[in-house]
Amino acid sequence: MARIIITLSTPLIFFFILSLLSHQTVSQPEHMVTFCNPSDNFTQTSSYQANRDLLLSSLRDSSSLGTYSNATVGRSPNKVHGMFLCRGDTTAASCSDCVQTATVEIATNCI
Repeated sequence: MARIIITLSTPLIFFFILSLLSHQTVSQPEHMVTFCNPSDNFTQTSSYQANRDLLLSSLRDSSSLGTYSNATVGRSPNKVHGMFLCRGDTTAASCSDCVQTATVEIATNCI
């Protein structure tokens, strides 16, 4: 009888150890890439930049309310569209941190 218990518990122990080894946590949001089209440049005081900054601020604020948002700011030809969608297995706090990081990176790198 003891042999049956040992035989049945060995796969459980293996599964438990495997699940511990494969568990990953993310402590810091990591913005992976920002692509800024070099042919799309604009002046620092343009209405396009004002619309872009307003859009990024709107998305940043929306990230504290949910894991999806889209927004449009301005009128053509300076209209700006943006959205974010976080994966279903991320927490709301992690999603918000990621969006916060991404909006700062975009504003910093795409000038």
